[in-house]
Amino acid sequence: MNKHKKSERGQALILIVFAIIGLIGMTGLTVDGGIAFSDRRNAQNAADTAALAAGRMAIRSGDWDTARAAGFDLAANNGYDNNGTTNIVQVEHPPILGLYAGDDEYVQVLITSHVQTSFARVVGITEMTNVVNAVAKVIPSTEVHMFEGNAVVGLSPDQCKAVKYQGNADTTLDGGGIYVNSDCPNTAFFNNSASAELTAPSLCAVGGITYEPNAIQIPSDQIKTGCDAYDYPVPDYVMPLPECGGAATVTGNTMSPGTYTSNQAFPPNGVEVLEPGVYCVDANFTLNGGDTLTGDNVIIYMIDGDVTWNGGAEIHLSAPTSGPFENLVLYVPYENEATIRINGSSSSSIDGTILAPASDVVVDGTGQAVDGGGINGQIIGYTVDLSGTSNIDIYYDQNKTYEATTPPYLQLTE
Repeated sequence: MNKHKKSERGQALILIVFAIIGLIGMTGLTVDGGIAFSDRRNAQNAADTAALAAGRMAIRSGDWDTARAAGFDLAANNGYDNNGTTNIVQVEHPPILGLYAGDDEYVQVLITSHVQTSFARVVGITEMTNVVNAVAKVIPSTEVHMFEGNAVVGLSPDQCKAVKYQGNADTTLDGGGIYVNSDCPNTAFFNNSASAELTAPSLCAVGGITYEPNAIQIPSDQIKTGCDAYDYPVPDYVMPLPECGGAATVTGNTMSPGTYTSNQAFPPNGVEVLEPGVYCVDANFTLNGGDTLTGDNVIIYMIDGDVTWNGGAEIHLSAPTSGPFENLVLYVPYENEATIRINGSSSSSIDGTILAPASDVVVDGTGQAVDGGGINGQIIGYTVDLSGTSNIDIYYDQNKTYEATTPPYLQLTE
């Protein structure tokens, strides 16, 4: 009898021991698993911020060795110091694993973290390992020609007749075509007169195109609707921000660069020559028949006021050939919804980009590009009206068109 009772007590002890081991194992998995889960979350946060830090440094410095170092530093600040024992950090450009492997537009951070267990050792688990991954897309700022090399650009997102050709004189675009951002269904681009011809290499509109066939000399396969649209205001480019020093001054018939604020039109009466530099104008820019204005290496920054160049005025303006505003001859910012009317004499010449993203631009006539006249550059407006009674020549030459800065792009993608 007693022997049987001792045997049962021994069996119960064994069961109790196994139960305790099981409980410790379950507790270990719960406690150590929680610690491992917390570590994984911390490692993922460290990888995400390290990838963004590397991307930001790549944008600032343009050097990927410096960018990778910034990624390592950020990971270390978050507790992952790449010591080779408890954690290993990799900052890879381009990525070496996954969907973006080998793509230079991305940077990847991989963190392998080893978490030592406490309770789980009872069931033979001495270490838990986390492997996390973060990928960021990085596109630094670049200098690009605006709107894909089109000579005439209308940026209105929805206005009908955003670009129109209604002239009684021929208009020729060479080197670049017409782009219309409007989604007006039938008449984003509009023409209903065949009394003259518009010649261009291409016509591309987001919305519809209406024209008289005899008025448009453009290859039929280059007349396209449903083109890609730009948001408005356009976020794809950083707009310039010219700065002027003191007041512009006049000596005889010559004006020096600077700020011009007046109730009188720019340039003042008698001024025929603009010296090289930036002119910040808070007034109407008006030239009348018989006026003459020449300016080489100048940029006219219209802070406020309209631009009106009447027929018969002889105008020769050329943009700076170097510096931050290279090839930008006339700039009217978004804040100034000015009207711009261009109608110079047959010998007038404009070299550079006319950038007026919120302006209605009317081109009534220019000189002949074949004779060194006309507009040698690009016209960018909210709307553009090519409706002159004198011939219009616009020659898109990349060497005479402004290159805008694209904003940098940084986004965590994985």
